Amino acid sequence: MGKILFLHGYTQSGNLFSKKSAALRKSLLKLGFTASYPTGPIKLALPDTADPEERSQLEGLGIDDDSYGWWVKDEEKQEYVGLDKTWAYLAEYIKEEGPFDGAVGFSQGAALAGMLCAQITKIAPGHPPFKFAVLYSGFRSPLPQHNYIYSPLISIPTLHVLGSLDTVVSEQRSKTLIDACEEAKRVVYTHPGGHFVPSSKTSLTTVTGWILASMKTVELSASGEDEDGWESEFENIGGGNL
Repeated sequence: MGKILFLHGYTQSGNLFSKKSAALRKSLLKLGFTASYPTGPIKLALPDTADPEERSQLEGLGIDDDSYGWWVKDEEKQEYVGLDKTWAYLAEYIKEEGPFDGAVGFSQGAALAGMLCAQITKIAPGHPPFKFAVLYSGFRSPLPQHNYIYSPLISIPTLHVLGSLDTVVSEQRSKTLIDACEEAKRVVYTHPGGHFVPSSKTSLTTVTGWILASMKTVELSASGEDEDGWESEFENIGGGNL
């Protein structure tokens, strides 16, 4: 049915995110979707010179010898170091592995997916706009030099999945990305868990049902046949409660 780009979180990798989102990936595979898991080009390996105490602190942050990111935030200079490298990498990856119908992102990967939704035709010329994006524990870049990315608002259907017990990315922080998406096309779903991709039957049914409804709505809209929007399509296929 389609192809989806999965973008991992900070300190993860494509391989690790594939394992952590296995339940969702398998549910989508049954519906005819294939998933692609690129690994961020910014390696976050533990420094060879790290003393035992520093190594312990870094490991506590989830950073080990197989950790990657899409950028590293420089608090002093207020910039996302490595983001240019990520854009160049994704442009080539999308050219070789795409086209993609939509994106699924987690944490930093969700923040990246949000930016990519707005920039896809610039990052990968010739690639059509995404039909949807599922953003788990996402956030908007707070840096003023990135304001242009969110103006105009992200105009594709977006599903924002928040964890009620998430202590890593707060609801308030995720709201910055929610508010950067068009109100009529954004949906928020909260699961009773923390900072992870939920695998409960309810969560999987909600997310996969929303993806199917969003894709059908976009396709009907393109053909001029859409009248009721994604909500009616979502109900028709038995989606979960949002």
